[in-house]
Formats: sequence, C-alpha cells, structure tokens
Amino acid sequence: MHINTKNRVAGSFEALDRLLTQIEKGKKAKPDWIRLQGKARLDNLKPARRHETLGRIHRNVLRGFRASNVKIGNRQRRLEFWQSLARAGFHDFSELGWMKSYDSPWVEDYDYIRAYQKGGLQALDPYAVYSSVLGTFDFSVEDFIRTELCCDVRTIAEPMAGTAEFSYQGHFRYPDFRYFMIDLDEDAQQKVLGQRWLPDAEKHYIVSDVLDEAVWSQIKSYTIGDSLSYIGKQSHHLFDAKQLFRLMDVATRHVDYFMLETPQLAPVMEMGGTDDMTRPEMEDAGFEVELVEDPDGDPNPFTNLMHFHLAASDKTGDRELFGYRDWTVWSQPILVTMARLLDLHALYFHSELHEFVPVEEETEDSDVEDNVTFMLFTRREIETIEGDDV
Repeated sequence: MHINTKNRVAGSFEALDRLLTQIEKGKKAKPDWIRLQGKARLDNLKPARRHETLGRIHRNVLRGFRASNVKIGNRQRRLEFWQSLARAGFHDFSELGWMKSYDSPWVEDYDYIRAYQKGGLQALDPYAVYSSVLGTFDFSVEDFIRTELCCDVRTIAEPMAGTAEFSYQGHFRYPDFRYFMIDLDEDAQQKVLGQRWLPDAEKHYIVSDVLDEAVWSQIKSYTIGDSLSYIGKQSHHLFDAKQLFRLMDVATRHVDYFMLETPQLAPVMEMGGTDDMTRPEMEDAGFEVELVEDPDGDPNPFTNLMHFHLAASDKTGDRELFGYRDWTVWSQPILVTMARLLDLHALYFHSELHEFVPVEEETEDSDVEDNVTFMLFTRREIETIEGDDV
C-alpha cells in the first residue's frame, strides 16, 4: 500500500510565514513535507533568522522539508550551513529530504561533525558515523506496517539492534506499539536508551544473544497483536550458515514475520575492494569514510565470505570504526533455500506495489536488482497479495 503524504510549497519566506502561521493557528493541518523553492533560500538567511525559521518548520511538519534551491560554493560556509540544519533537528541521511523523527515534539542534534572539529578522528562517534552512511532511513516501520500482510502488527522486535534506528524512528509514528531490541553491545544499549523516547513508549533493550530461544520466548509472552522482526543489512551477515539457520528457525517460532534487509542482487566478487562512503559534510570538514577490504578479505566465490572494516581517515592517519571479520553475504537465493528447508514461506518487499510478494511471483517493476531488498519469512499461510496497481 502506497503511503500518501501531504506536501506544501513555499516560494518565498513571506509565503512560508503565512503557511506556518495558518498551521500554528490550527487552520491547516501539519503537512508531511514543506518544499522550499524560488526565493525561499535558507542559505540566504542570517544565522539567527535561519535558526528561528528552522524551529518553526520543525514544529509544524510531520517529516521534514526539501530545499533543492540552496547553492553554496564555499567549503566552510557549506559546512556551517549543514551544521546549522543538523543542530536544528534535521538530517539528510535519506534521499527523501531533510528529515526529522516523525512529528517529533523535540529537536534532536544530528551534528556528528562537531566532535571531529574538536578532537579529530579519535573524537568521532562511531555509531553516529555508521548511522549517517549505513543507516536505513528511506524505509521505516510505516512502510511495512502499511501492507496487507503486516497490517495487524503491533509489536516490533529488532534483534542485532545496534543503534536501533528502526525501532526508535518507528516509535514516533506508532507510539502505542511494543518495541523489543536485542544486542550484545552494552554501549549501544546505553546510547539507544539514552535517547529521548516518547514518555509512554514501551521499549525494552535486552543485552543477550539472539540465538538464545529464551529471549524470543520472552518477546512472545509480551507480544500484542502480530509481531514483526527486522534485522538490518550489516548485521545478519555476521552469522555463519548454522547460526543463521538457527536464527531463522527460532525467530519464526516466536514472531509472526521475520524480515532481513539484504544487499542488491549481485555476485559476491563484485562486492570486494574499497567503497567510498564519504558524505559532503565529511569532505568539507576534512576527513573521509570508507568500507575497506582487509588484506585477506577478498570475497570467496564458493563461501561468499569476506573481511572488511568501516574506517575514517584524514591527513593525520586513519581509525577503524567497526570491523566486519567473517562477514558472509547471505544472498536472496541462499535465504530462500534455508526457508524452504524450514518449511517457511518466503516473500520480498515489492518497491512499486509497496506490498510483500511471494518469491515465486514475478519481480517486474521491482528494483531488487539495483537496490537493497527486504526478505520476509513466516510460518503463516500466505494468500496472494494484490497491490494497489494490480
């Protein structure tokens, strides 16, 4: 099911002021997005007025704003502009635009560059850097809940959660859901629970092994409605075949839908080498971020095993942020084979239909060959899913 969004356009700051005033007075509902165009150029505003304007936008939009009319050639001014928006509660880690947490009542600071400016590479927050280059912001809980298959989901489980962006961002849109996060990383737990959550949000970050069935039994005992589990594309690849097989088996016995984010369809040999992840604000600040293949990390075409790490570097040297030793590319066909051995139904998220479709059906009009895909597994009987455009 397509998510319909309401958008408003402002071609000048006078028009933006009128729009925001109408929203503030309750004469118009908050739009999902505000598009700034024409003379409404944020880069032309002095810092104090820009801060005030961004504050009003933040209070009066659900998702964020778009501003393709900004043109800054100077490196220092460009960075200062980015930081002013990031500190005002908007990030551009998504292709969708400058985003905030859905209808968030408070301003969050997304300026991870500040730490580098003060203390160099060693001061960088590795979790913040990871989120900016590898976080999944283009898809959210909403995308999957608004499908025929998962429309009754009320419980979210996020094993191998790390920074738990899926749950954290999802709770703003669905504050009445129950959120369970599982990871062995106590630092990540502290970081996630240290964020500002809505006061009534029911959240549990469990430091435990996701292969422990007792954890899944605990989640099942507190589940409301149907349950959806989600693991991001960097995480489940850390498992070997036996571990992943066990995880798929155990998880699907305790949650209704078990979903894995997977890389685009491609031979593993095309995934080696160095992948430049540097964002514009990083370049402006003077450092780079890359996924770097380890010296012994050549992708093995027989096992799909590879070794690499996420690293930041500048003229002073380099720093490893996260290591990915023994990382196996669990391709879609392998996952489907495992699912069939476990008698699970396998589906994928069709990007055009915005629905989960059985893997046996055509992939026409879907972008599974070019972008990440979302594979879903369940023990439930599956009826034929018909999208809006079918």
